[in-house]
Amino acid sequence: MSENLPIAFVVYPLLLSGAALIWLITLGHQNWLNWVVLVLACGSIMVFAFLAGTWAFTSYYLRYVFLGLFAVVAGFLYFRTKQGSPHSRASDGKIAALPISVFLLFAVLNALAIAAHYPSAKTLDANFPLSDGTYYVLQGGASVVTNPFHAMSGSKMAIDIVKLNSLGNRADGIAPRALSAYEIFGETLYSPCQGSIFKVRNSLPDNPPGHPDTEHPEGNYIVLKCAEADIFMAHLKRGSIKVAPGEVVTSGQPLAEIGNSGNTLEPHLHIGAAKGGIEMGLQFNGRSLSINSVISRQKEVHNNAINSDVQKRRFALLLRAGYGER
Repeated sequence: MSENLPIAFVVYPLLLSGAALIWLITLGHQNWLNWVVLVLACGSIMVFAFLAGTWAFTSYYLRYVFLGLFAVVAGFLYFRTKQGSPHSRASDGKIAALPISVFLLFAVLNALAIAAHYPSAKTLDANFPLSDGTYYVLQGGASVVTNPFHAMSGSKMAIDIVKLNSLGNRADGIAPRALSAYEIFGETLYSPCQGSIFKVRNSLPDNPPGHPDTEHPEGNYIVLKCAEADIFMAHLKRGSIKVAPGEVVTSGQPLAEIGNSGNTLEPHLHIGAAKGGIEMGLQFNGRSLSINSVISRQKEVHNNAINSDVQKRRFALLLRAGYGER
């Protein structure tokens, strides 16, 4: 079953977008009022697919193609309706109930998807922990609409991050069997803050894609104590962790590599924050991320922070003085 999930992720946004287009094309010959309601209903479906669909399984850029197609079709039907085609006059002038119901439903879902970018709870601001590429949020945001699997597992504000290739896909295909086919596999994970290492696990194997290790959900991981909260980073590559518990690290210091250990279908970075054992939101460089967020980074952003022994010693002294204790 888990091996077929990538297919479901592919079909989900394509099916929604395609259904909206087909519905608009087949029922577009309406009177003016019914046409407006129909466009609103189909448009709300298209916007939801654009906001909350998992597009990185085909191409991130494909979402813009469907949005453009919808605009072209709606524009064509607008001029046709305006010109008063024989089919554009309804006999009773009533507004169909189904398009109104669909519009209201998806308007609520779209509002939740947009609100996911603006978490209401307190958030921790950290540096983005990856570099040298274009990264994509596969799942994230403070809403069950944009973060369903994390919401069901009790970590509703965690974020899953993958890397995109030039075609806007996170891998060479829909569900390749080789770990090396996934863009993020083996990517260096950098410290998102200055802090101390609390816990690590480094010995679990990297699973073949589609075969999660449900007995060890987090896989190989690092818990990093920052000044304001703890940051948890999971599904790391076996044997790649470069730090040990108690070690002080600086922001931007290499910590490990991204792998596919634990309860994961394919390589990605799972990252979240907590304070006193209570989950909190996580921002990167002042930006809250949700599904379909894209972050472009260059490798040199970390260079000034790496290997700063002075920063390490200063932070170690602050820790001994009780700074950052919760």
